[in-house]
Amino acid sequence: MKNNSSTIKILAPAKINLTLDITGKLSNGYHTVDMVMQSVGLYDEITVEKKSVSEKSQNIINIFCDKENIPCDKRNTAYKAAELFAEKCGILCNVDITIKKNIPSQAGLAGGSTDGAGVLVALNILYDTKLSAGELSEVAAKVGADVPFCLYGGTMLATGTGTDLKKIEHNFKLDNYFVLLCKPQINVSTPEAYKKSDSRPFSENIHSKALIDALINENETAFFDNLYNDFDNLLNLEDVQKIKNIMNQYGCIKSVMSGSGPTVYGFFSDYERTGAAANNLKKIYYDVCITKVCDTGCKPE
Repeated sequence: MKNNSSTIKILAPAKINLTLDITGKLSNGYHTVDMVMQSVGLYDEITVEKKSVSEKSQNIINIFCDKENIPCDKRNTAYKAAELFAEKCGILCNVDITIKKNIPSQAGLAGGSTDGAGVLVALNILYDTKLSAGELSEVAAKVGADVPFCLYGGTMLATGTGTDLKKIEHNFKLDNYFVLLCKPQINVSTPEAYKKSDSRPFSENIHSKALIDALINENETAFFDNLYNDFDNLLNLEDVQKIKNIMNQYGCIKSVMSGSGPTVYGFFSDYERTGAAANNLKKIYYDVCITKVCDTGCKPE
């Protein structure tokens, strides 16, 4: 896609983990996983403006965000994505990147990762560099483990360190269900969560295969039975259990923590029940959202 404008807006969706098993640890300290990830329709909005090339022989990357707790410097995934994109393409980037955060940070929803993926999509269009999906994915993997998935979106199996992806083709009508998201006012350090997994045997009972079979065979019972997250049991966070209990009181089919947490997602078949659960949760928690699954990754608005 060629873009004649100097500005583009990208919608960057959140993700949830339908399964997550920690399967081992590599010599470099990274952990291996086996998980099914799913995009959902909660989006950060990323506006990227391409500026005139500076006389300075360096990238000029300005980050702006509407949330004060988000770093707007080299610590931001969006900044790293722009730097690596410029390096890959052999160009200088002079861009203003404005991020409107709708996805809670440090939530297990890939908020930072999807912002990085969104920047890669935007720059590929603005600079007309014509990188293929595979080439963009190679850059994305250097930005962060979840970033390649956020490029593609939909339903995917992720193995290795989370960057080996395989699209799951299925006819199971996931969009028939409502997804309720709730993040408690606590943050979880992903490195610390993984470190905690080293104190016990790694998963041998992998849940992804059974869940994928359920998706392909359109087996609703097996699908919900196999929603699973190792971190859910490993961390056993009090707020997570509290949120699950509230969701379950309103007819939630299954509730599970996403990523390393602490956000909980719950599947509902009825909007009224979903809304009632959401209203009850909002009395206690700030970050509550009703959404549905979606089948695309980062895309122009």
